[in-house]
Amino acid sequence: MKLRDSPIYHEKQSFWLCAKHSLNNVLQSEVYTQADLDRIAKYLHEIHPEESGWLKFNSHKNFLGFGDYDVNVMIAALQEHGYDLLWHDNRTDIEEADLGRCTGLIVHIQPEWFFRRGHWFAIKHFGEPLTVPVVPDTYVGQPRTARSAADMESHEYDTKTYEPGFWNLDSKIPHPENIGDRNELNSFLRKLYKKYRVHVLLVVPTSTSSASSSI
Repeated sequence: MKLRDSPIYHEKQSFWLCAKHSLNNVLQSEVYTQADLDRIAKYLHEIHPEESGWLKFNSHKNFLGFGDYDVNVMIAALQEHGYDLLWHDNRTDIEEADLGRCTGLIVHIQPEWFFRRGHWFAIKHFGEPLTVPVVPDTYVGQPRTARSAADMESHEYDTKTYEPGFWNLDSKIPHPENIGDRNELNSFLRKLYKKYRVHVLLVVPTSTSSASSSI
């Protein structure tokens, strides 16, 4: 199976567009373009220009136009398509959240080093078994990081079938990675907590989120 034939939609990292990739990966299609998020960031800046401070730059995106959208842009973008973004209280295990009504998770990691840029990525639950291509750590004697994107896309891989569970759809990894069940998701997040400042947000249909602003 070729990577492009995988049943999992997975956008790769481009510039500082991790917010766009996270939204599309969690919704499993190209719902949003950079132009969409630029439009939303512009609108938010126009209705609350005071948030930009004395520099007057748009605080909701990178002023050079490379992306780097903030959470307000993501919330507004999801609301346009009938979803809300709810904050998860990291003091409780993710197992305690009502994941049954959750479309997916969006995670923000911020390295402790001040000058390192934060990163958004998506985690998605698939409720049926999935057969996906298995990408080994080496290919034709070369490290995985040395392969070109075109080479990876055109290569025929062996396949493996996974039981229903959670998948890491980080745009910075070359292909989706299986996490497993709720217990394994909890372990995955706890490892992140030890390395980064982490915010976990749940994507839920608007009709199911009216009773609570966090999960």
